Amino acid sequence: MGGYYSLRDQTLRLTPEVNGQRVIVINTGAEDVFTRILLDRAVFITTDEEFLKLADPRSIRLVMNPTKLSFAPESFDAAVLFFAFFYLPKHEAIIENINRVLKKWGKLYIWDAVIPKKMAHKSFFVVPLLIDTNQELIRTVHVTKWRREQPVGLVKKIARERGFKLTKEELYDQIFHLEMVKIAPIKQQKS
Repeated sequence: MGGYYSLRDQTLRLTPEVNGQRVIVINTGAEDVFTRILLDRAVFITTDEEFLKLADPRSIRLVMNPTKLSFAPESFDAAVLFFAFFYLPKHEAIIENINRVLKKWGKLYIWDAVIPKKMAHKSFFVVPLLIDTNQELIRTVHVTKWRREQPVGLVKKIARERGFKLTKEELYDQIFHLEMVKIAPIKQQKS
């Protein structure tokens, strides 16, 4: 096994004002903070049954692949992706599924890491993170197999091409936060 590359400690002040009565929270491996904030408004989706235990019990908790969401179209007012691409780099499929299940003018909130170009001798990319929610400090470490780079521009471009408009962008050292609004549905491809 090769070595790892670790960013210096990253700090994120998380005071989300996530609007909407039904909010889908996609979790692919990160610390869950959003079900604690959203409580019964959250529908928590994870790829691993072990992560269900981390979500607030007042939320709806489901094991589901975020690239194949099985909800009716326009079921949610908002969507939260917290380090979703960091662990599951299927940007296009995830964004397309979020577009399908979000109502028009629904909000998309993304927090993720800028991943630089891979260094040949490093196998893993590590992000030590301190999250300040104004109610608690959460220290967590995110580790992923280092296969590709992830500039913030890539995420913005993919979302824009799939019916989202950027309304807010923040960068906290190597962590980015994007807020977007759904302005158009995905156009169906002719078979």
